[in-house]
Amino acid sequence: MEKRSTDVQSLQRAFDILETIGNSSKGIALREIAEKTGLPKTTVYRLLGNLESRDYVRCTSGGFYELGLKLLMMSQRVEQKFQLKHVARPILHQLRDFSGETVHLGVLENNRVMYMDSVESNHPVRLVARIGATNSIHCTSLGKALLINRDDRAITKILDLQVMEKRTLYTITDRRTFLDEMAEVRKLGYALDDQESAADCRCIGAPIYDHQGKVVGAISISGPVSRFLLPMVHDTIAPRLLQATRQISQFLGLIAE
Repeated sequence: MEKRSTDVQSLQRAFDILETIGNSSKGIALREIAEKTGLPKTTVYRLLGNLESRDYVRCTSGGFYELGLKLLMMSQRVEQKFQLKHVARPILHQLRDFSGETVHLGVLENNRVMYMDSVESNHPVRLVARIGATNSIHCTSLGKALLINRDDRAITKILDLQVMEKRTLYTITDRRTFLDEMAEVRKLGYALDDQESAADCRCIGAPIYDHQGKVVGAISISGPVSRFLLPMVHDTIAPRLLQATRQISQFLGLIAE
């Protein structure tokens, strides 16, 4: 218990230091950090060394401390996700109204699909996912769509880090078969989950790109197989979904070809 208490105290002190540096309009010296946090200079120096080694802070040539690149990168990711959700929200509603089915917005987080937003179908029988929950990539249309511009080697590395759980009779659990599936996804520009994640459920997903052409999210439309028929999915839903994801991508700066 004593070690845990010490670890928590060190963590709190590190946060105090980061907030002190972040609240400064310019670089701040070690002495001033110690004064503002009320911590001994030796403690501040030790914690700054740890933070600097992980790029959370940087020390200028004049000996002043500033926030580091790691925090900048993390803040940009958070801002991008907020922007993505804000831009996509009205389009999710449009897709729900068009298809009559549940629409999800997802991103790749720690090699899993994370549901960022959802607009539910008005049908009594509908598919739902809790916002913030995660799901596997190998059996979801969102997961496949999020991997669409990665090559086979990169996808294999991700698959090697997880178990390709067999959830239904239709779940792909063989890596070679999954890579063949991804070749088809790249050809179509969208992905299907045809009862691979849950029995009697069918989903279609398409990627969202940023200004650099990097996949930053994906949208899926999901429904029961009794309503969400394959010919309709391919011929009617897919073109509308691709139009929607293209529109969001252009909002994010992707230049239309």
